[in-house]
Amino acid sequence: MSYEIDIDLRAQDDIAALPATALPALAEAMTVLELAPWTGRPINPDNPDGAVRTLAFGSAGMLTYLVLDDEQRVDVLTVTWAS
Repeated sequence: MSYEIDIDLRAQDDIAALPATALPALAEAMTVLELAPWTGRPINPDNPDGAVRTLAFGSAGMLTYLVLDDEQRVDVLTVTWAS
């Protein structure tokens, strides 16, 4: 069973600003979110079961997202690229 990916408007802008070299790694990260969104790390280490999580991608990327299990959906909130 896979999760639907919903990309927030801010995250869409973040993605549009990524360098082309980051896009293959981003695509791989999105596949992880579709199949196993709980793989990412909780944004708050004191709440290991928290639904807001992060997932690193490529050499300098980070996705921040919300897992909505009841809806089988992942909301991508921000996409950060540090280089």
